[in-house]
Amino acid sequence: MWKRKIILLIGTGLCLGVFGANYFAKSSSRGPASVVTNKSNLWAPTPLGKHLALFKVEIASTNIPESDNDETTLTGRILVNQEFNSELEYAWGLPEDVQVIEGNTSDILVGVQKGQLIELKLTVTGFSKEKQKLISLQASGKKGAEVLGTSAMLASRPEDTWEAVAPNMKKDADEQLGTGKSRRGQAE
Repeated sequence: MWKRKIILLIGTGLCLGVFGANYFAKSSSRGPASVVTNKSNLWAPTPLGKHLALFKVEIASTNIPESDNDETTLTGRILVNQEFNSELEYAWGLPEDVQVIEGNTSDILVGVQKGQLIELKLTVTGFSKEKQKLISLQASGKKGAEVLGTSAMLASRPEDTWEAVAPNMKKDADEQLGTGKSRRGQAE
């Protein structure tokens, strides 16, 4: 008898939730009769994500040397995804003990167009596998009144980054806690 009451209560709650959500979805799309809305776009998702960013930025290195005394050439690439109404500004972010041998650490580029790929070269010393260091490349420009930008980062020891270490941490925790059973399951 009590199982029927629980099932009836859950079913009633589910029905009220579905009908209530449908009612509020329709009422929020109501407006004056003179306003025409395109009903085919009511379920279209809002475009979000990095593919719509003004710029796409990446950094590549041919090789990261073993010693701080060795030179390495970094290649930064900036792809312009949208039209914008200003010059493109870029800046490399370098740790204090990294020295520039060749290339500009920042500049302003005029006349950059949508679809253009800008390639930047920077030769440095002090960026090696001896110690974890991060180098970044930031790009920005104005679209309307807003300044928009993005950046990329390169680690000298990618094997020591959080992205590389985190998956192993979960595996290690599972091994230390047992086979993944709950404490209740182990006690029984």
